[in-house]
Amino acid sequence: MRFFFITGVLFTFLLNCGSRFEKISPFSIPPQEFNLGNGVKAVLLPTELSFITSKGRILEFSFQNPFLSSAKGEQIVNYRKATFKIKDKILLECGSQTIESLGLGSGELLVKGKLTGKNCETEYTIRFVSSSNSGLDWKVEITNPELNRTYIKFKSDESESIYGLGEQFSHLNLKGKKPFLFSEEQGVGRGDQPITWGAELLEGAGGNEYSTYTPIPFFLTSRNRAFFFENSSYSVFDFEEDSEISIEFRERGLNVKSWKAASPKEILKLYTSHTGKFPNLPDWAYGTWFGIQGGKSIVLEKIEEAKLAGNPISALWIQDWVGQRKTVFGSQLWWKWFPDEDRYPDFKNFVKELNQKNIHVLGYINPMLATEGPLFEEAVKNHYLVKDKEGKDYIVQTAGFPAGLLDLTNPRTQTWIKNIIKQNLIGNGLSGWMADFGEWLPTDAVLFSKESAEIYHNRYPVEWAKLNREAIQEAGKEGQIVFFTRAGYSYSNKYSTSFWAGDQMVSWGRHDGIVSSLIGILSGGMSGLSLNHSDIGGYTTIPSPIKDYFRSKELFLRWAELNVFTPIFRTHEGNRPAKNHQPYSDSYTIKEFARYGQMHLALKEYFKFLNKEASELGLPLLRPLYLSYPEDGNTRDLQNQFLLGEDLLVIPVLEKGEDTVKGYLPKGEWEHVWTGKTFQGGVWIETPAPLGSPAIFLKKKGAWYEKLKSALSGFKKN
Repeated sequence: MRFFFITGVLFTFLLNCGSRFEKISPFSIPPQEFNLGNGVKAVLLPTELSFITSKGRILEFSFQNPFLSSAKGEQIVNYRKATFKIKDKILLECGSQTIESLGLGSGELLVKGKLTGKNCETEYTIRFVSSSNSGLDWKVEITNPELNRTYIKFKSDESESIYGLGEQFSHLNLKGKKPFLFSEEQGVGRGDQPITWGAELLEGAGGNEYSTYTPIPFFLTSRNRAFFFENSSYSVFDFEEDSEISIEFRERGLNVKSWKAASPKEILKLYTSHTGKFPNLPDWAYGTWFGIQGGKSIVLEKIEEAKLAGNPISALWIQDWVGQRKTVFGSQLWWKWFPDEDRYPDFKNFVKELNQKNIHVLGYINPMLATEGPLFEEAVKNHYLVKDKEGKDYIVQTAGFPAGLLDLTNPRTQTWIKNIIKQNLIGNGLSGWMADFGEWLPTDAVLFSKESAEIYHNRYPVEWAKLNREAIQEAGKEGQIVFFTRAGYSYSNKYSTSFWAGDQMVSWGRHDGIVSSLIGILSGGMSGLSLNHSDIGGYTTIPSPIKDYFRSKELFLRWAELNVFTPIFRTHEGNRPAKNHQPYSDSYTIKEFARYGQMHLALKEYFKFLNKEASELGLPLLRPLYLSYPEDGNTRDLQNQFLLGEDLLVIPVLEKGEDTVKGYLPKGEWEHVWTGKTFQGGVWIETPAPLGSPAIFLKKKGAWYEKLKSALSGFKKN
């Protein structure tokens, strides 16, 4: 279960915030070229050092100002219910740079020099190696072990658009922005008012435009170049200046892989070849995933009601398989990770009977244990939990109850929780589950591995996904079971079987609502998260004396309409089910939601084709138009419409009360599905989109045109 009060927020306050780059000493080596192999060369000029691959220019450092600096810092962290308030106090700063030598050695270009400042000095080495005809690997080594901050910058230009950095829920094109990367709960409101103000005032949990569950230190640009940092500390990516990109990691040194290609699609193929790709979903996964709770009799009644209306339900998602409790936040779960036989008597047989009806049952788990029950006692006894500085179990306060956090750096902990997954989830017949959380590791925790929790924090959700995947593999169920995660970092695409966009408000909010869910999926897709979806209708439901945030009928149906075109079509009742409009709330909704489910299932073969493409090439199923039409300047900032594959374009209604949409059609011929009208691309259009008839267009000369037209034609409203 997920909570308002645990929503993580991180504000960065830089103390001693003078320039990180003070000055560079004159450097006098004659202009020359260095051959790094694979067609990659370095070109040294009096004013810059640049790198050129066979695909073109990839990287330039200016010698007019320092491009590298380092410092010693100390993070001051206030942690409360997974809300992180972090100040960075700089104690020593080496902001002045000298270059003492530059030349080839053992197949790599070495740049060596010193960084100095008041009471601060260190030597450094930057190593550049050609990894392929399109790749350049580089590593920054800082000699002084006392320093734990690294800053670097390189050239950019005003016209360079920037995409990626994981799931960014407010902005697709990050040029002119300054995101920080730290895995946390996204925050409530994230800038939408008045809810952000209220959440911040009451719990410090309002979030902001850069807070995200899944930051990934990878970005690609409109110059068809990309950079992936193999670092895991808190970081800041500063794209505010037109002429430069400046990057900060709160650790010593950097390890970077960079690529240059002919197109953004080629970039994603190269990146995911290195970091991993999502698997194919099992065949059953393309039906409706019905998310309901309440016990055996209630869920069976709701399933039957939906199926009688024609809803192609293929999965029942019952997160309350472990039991349910009520807190101030609403409906929450018992984090004990075995079946609640009172709510679901003879649970294993209950699952078996549904499987026999071709309905797969999905559950829920996270890497925490509530402080009661036999599994918690076993975890305490065997030292499976994260410790505090006094060596005691680090008990964190959630909304309504305390819990311990599993120490995933302990191999015995991993074996133990994997066995629980294999016995209590897979062993009871579950076909999947929500693998929730992963963002909660306190930065002052003491880990079994002795690693710094500040450095390990971002890796924790990746390890959580890896552990879930291994449990499935060890049970011999690879390809049959799906778990979906919301938190992640680098290499999440290697281990997770699917993602969902987390806890959006049940609202039309720009920064936290239906709009942000789409932006998060699109930006995540540009970061390797190719298989993604969101809770239909949103999740976070909040009563407020200023404004209630309850899910309306219109919002639910519009969100369902949008999610027809995402690979997983799944509902969530939210944290206050009784306050939200549900797929079973009235006869019209039941009927219309069944129609949406049928429409989603009608796209099954297309989804399977795109999923296979994602598993082989790393391309996302939902694509911003820029990815497919990078040469068209009109596509660079489009974040409220998308392509599903190459042949289906969707302009969703994302505003309350609207029944028309405005959008852009790229080059080619596009046929409006419901009217059959053909548009020549390269134009902005306004088109009707009444509820139930979303604005969708088919690429007339696309490979899937005929099949998609046939699949969707039967859903035209009279």
